Amino acid sequence: MSEKWDQYAENWDSNEDVISYSEKAYRALKEVVDIEGIYVLDFGCGTGLLAEKLATKSKKVVAIDSSEKMISVLNRKDIVNVNTLSTILSEETIRDTPLLSEKFDLIVASSVCAFVSDYEETLRMLKGILKPNGLFVQWDWMEEKSSPGFGFSVDRIDSAYSHIGFEPKSIREVFTVESKGGNMKVVMGVAKNA
Repeated sequence: MSEKWDQYAENWDSNEDVISYSEKAYRALKEVVDIEGIYVLDFGCGTGLLAEKLATKSKKVVAIDSSEKMISVLNRKDIVNVNTLSTILSEETIRDTPLLSEKFDLIVASSVCAFVSDYEETLRMLKGILKPNGLFVQWDWMEEKSSPGFGFSVDRIDSAYSHIGFEPKSIREVFTVESKGGNMKVVMGVAKNA
C-alpha cells in the first residue's frame, strides 16, 4: 500500500485540495484541544502538512507514515521538533521503536483510517500508546448513501471507539472539501482514552 502513496509524494504539498483539507482539519482540532506544550503523534502523516502546524505549539511531534517518499518530503522540511518514522504501525514497531515508548497526549489521524487494513485493531494499538485521558482525533471522508463502503459513518466510528474502550467525545461532520470532482464531506471523530 505504501508504494501507492509514494507516487503522490513529490506533488502532494502543491495539491490545493490537500492543503485546504489540512488547514480545515487543523482549525477543527484547535476547537477541541489546546496543543500548547503537548506530545503528539501524527499517524499517517503523509508529507507533514498537519505535523508542520502542530509543531509550532506542541512540545514534540512524532510523524509516522508507511510511505518512505512521503516521509522523505517531510524530512526535507527540517522541522525542529518533528521526528519521523517510515514504517507500518504494528505491535512489534511499538515495542521496538524508542520514539513510540513514551505515551502521547494527542494522536491525530488525518484521512488515514479508511486506508488501514483493520480499523479497530489500529485503534487498539493507538489506544495503547495514548496517555490516560489523552485524545485521539481522526478526520475521514463521510460515508455517503450513494457510495456505501467508502468512508465512515458516525455510527461506525462511535461503535469502533466504544468497542475498543475509547470514550467517544464528539463525532460529526466538520467541513466539506470542494473540488472539480465534486464536494466531499469530512467527519471528525474525537475520543478520550478512558
